Amino acid sequence: MARILIAIYSILVSILMWPAGILLSRHPNFAGTILQRLGLKLPEAPRGRPLVWVHASSMGEVKAVSGLLKAIKHENPGMAVCLSTMTATGSKVASSIPDVDLVIPFPFDAPWVMRRYMLKLLPALVVIVETEIWPSMILAAEAVGRPVVIVNGRMTEKSFRRYSRIRPLASEILRRVDVLAMAESDGLRFSRLGAGKVRVLGNLKLDSLSEVDPDKGREMRLGLGAADRPVFIAGSIREGEEEAVFSAVQGVASRVPGLFAILAPRHPGQIGCLAELARKSSFAWCLKSRMEQGADLVIVDTMGELFRLYGASDAAFVGGSLVNLGGQNILEPIAWGVPTIHGPHMDNFTWALEVVEGCTIRVGDALELENAVVEALLNPEKHRVMAEKALALLEVQKGVTSRYVEALKSICAERFPGNNPLTET
Repeated sequence: MARILIAIYSILVSILMWPAGILLSRHPNFAGTILQRLGLKLPEAPRGRPLVWVHASSMGEVKAVSGLLKAIKHENPGMAVCLSTMTATGSKVASSIPDVDLVIPFPFDAPWVMRRYMLKLLPALVVIVETEIWPSMILAAEAVGRPVVIVNGRMTEKSFRRYSRIRPLASEILRRVDVLAMAESDGLRFSRLGAGKVRVLGNLKLDSLSEVDPDKGREMRLGLGAADRPVFIAGSIREGEEEAVFSAVQGVASRVPGLFAILAPRHPGQIGCLAELARKSSFAWCLKSRMEQGADLVIVDTMGELFRLYGASDAAFVGGSLVNLGGQNILEPIAWGVPTIHGPHMDNFTWALEVVEGCTIRVGDALELENAVVEALLNPEKHRVMAEKALALLEVQKGVTSRYVEALKSICAERFPGNNPLTET
């Protein structure tokens, strides 16, 4: 059954990728990359150096794995890192990471495409970040004798149900992969799907969040022109939340003198909606890329700045949680010691809630969000205690990256005895 499903999958992808390439050619995530995704244009791999191919689907996964890439380079400075992503924002962030030597769009998962990439790159190790299971990629790596590892392995209940529909295929693929999971629940779901080698090592995002520079937070605050004003940020606002968040900000502005508000949408396509709401309001507003003196509200249209913007705030709301979209990473503002607010829908980040053990503020709608922000800004001492406790709980989780490096070294040592590519030669 598994072989039949793999054959059907391979045939379907091999056929459908051609019309998909045409249809997606103007999509922002695919524009200018179709020939590479179809395997008709291959990258120039660094020569004479061992290479690790890391696949991180989008910006969040790229950021999560950045600390691990730095640690891999520390172990072997001669190692080349190729990072593939699905999205344009992921590629942009990947290109800004000093430890990445080559950024490529993720190819369509057809057997012959993946074989071409494997033979061209000849990676010593293939690393997939978080959830994705790509049969042709994994089988192509196996064909050239390269180990495949899922790091920061995440398997939500929703993903588990989806993969369970094709359990024979998932099991056949996962038995060939080492899974390094972020939490016990994730590891259990991978095992139930048929993964044979599962270890729980923690979440890589915990280590990257500990790299906080207070001076950069202050510099960002001064650059915004906020100075000593009370600053509130709504970060990672998702589709369907714009009006509720904006309504809450308007309410806060009427109750907190001198409020400086920052609105950071999760996706660039939301900027127009937020800008239209701002135009209809009485706010003096601007885009982050075109800062203006005297602004009371800034809409973030730049990439890669959200983490430092959290550090410039006095209270933060993390989006994707007022609507049923699974939430976003509440630990980013917590890492700065900022009182953190979120909605009820945090299914994708239950692990983060577990880390801070209830030291956040949960709201259910725009009015509750408004009241929570007002309380946090007007009674900072009360909420600083909660924020400091959350930060302390976060700090004790350090050391995840080193555990992952040791696990990867062990996996490579088994596959390449006497010539471990992750150890400097």
